[in-house]
Amino acid sequence: MNKLLILFFSLTFSLSVFSQDKLQEKAKKISVEMTTVLSLDEETSEKIYYIQLKRFTDAQKIRKIHKENKEQMNVELKKMQGKLWHNLKGVVGKDNMKSWQTYKKRKN
Repeated sequence: MNKLLILFFSLTFSLSVFSQDKLQEKAKKISVEMTTVLSLDEETSEKIYYIQLKRFTDAQKIRKIHKENKEQMNVELKKMQGKLWHNLKGVVGKDNMKSWQTYKKRKN
């Protein structure tokens, strides 16, 4: 029984770590892309990385909490998106956010 319990917790922990790694990769990808497109410095790039990582972590929590209520989940995710843009604008500035938005529209 103890071996089974240890195996269960080990598996749960390893999945959690794997999930965190994926979030970090996504945050890094976006921060590198923003840094390149907007010609940002390393300090600003790092700030963007942490903002994006928090975004992905918070979104994961929201999806987990509200997985049974899609409507509420979408409301919470939309609120979070507004906070994201506000935080990014505070770091890169209004003009850079406009440039980023234009870039994203052209890319998609």
